[in-house]
Amino acid sequence: MLTLTVALPNYAALGLPILGSVLGENATTSLSVAVSIACGSVLLTPLCLLILEREKARTAGEDHGSTFAMLPVLMWRSVKKPIVLGPLVGVVLSAIGIKMPDLVLAAIKPLGLAATAAALFLTGVILSARKLKLNAVVGVGTLVKLLVQPFIAWGIVAALGLSGPVAVTAILMIALSAGFFGVVFGNRFGVQSPDAEAVLLLSSILCILSLPLFITLTSGI
Repeated sequence: MLTLTVALPNYAALGLPILGSVLGENATTSLSVAVSIACGSVLLTPLCLLILEREKARTAGEDHGSTFAMLPVLMWRSVKKPIVLGPLVGVVLSAIGIKMPDLVLAAIKPLGLAATAAALFLTGVILSARKLKLNAVVGVGTLVKLLVQPFIAWGIVAALGLSGPVAVTAILMIALSAGFFGVVFGNRFGVQSPDAEAVLLLSSILCILSLPLFITLTSGI
């Protein structure tokens, strides 16, 4: 839970508002946020769910040996969840060039427009129920999320020679506060991580300081 909280920024709630205010709200900005969310949902989220499913199976006495032996069942349980399956199907359809009918797009567009507000509301609800408990793990996790990761992204951008909106997007998306998926998944499986909850709360507060810093630093890219 702590790993997913630190590794997966809050793309869903903050990605579009932040990038929209810096680069303008356009198709490219929306696509960047969508790709970021899809990558997190397809790559990082299944790993967290797989581990939670493994521990749930062991607690229920369904442990049939090593994690490797249980891997096919655990992967299926993780992939079939809507939060993983939906983005995965979307990525596949996009890759093979299948476009959704205009009528379907028009019908689901209001849901897409409401997604950012709903994600922000969910983040607020989660944070309001948490108590901040500081320790070394929380401090390091918050520092890594808000400073170390963005500077690593900056180094990768410089090494690849990127510039313009692509470079700014790559850095700012990583500079967002910690995401809430880890805490949400943990609650769903009856697992709580005070450290993950504290990192989520603290990074959401301190990103008020770190985000303007990286917005300023990327203004000349």
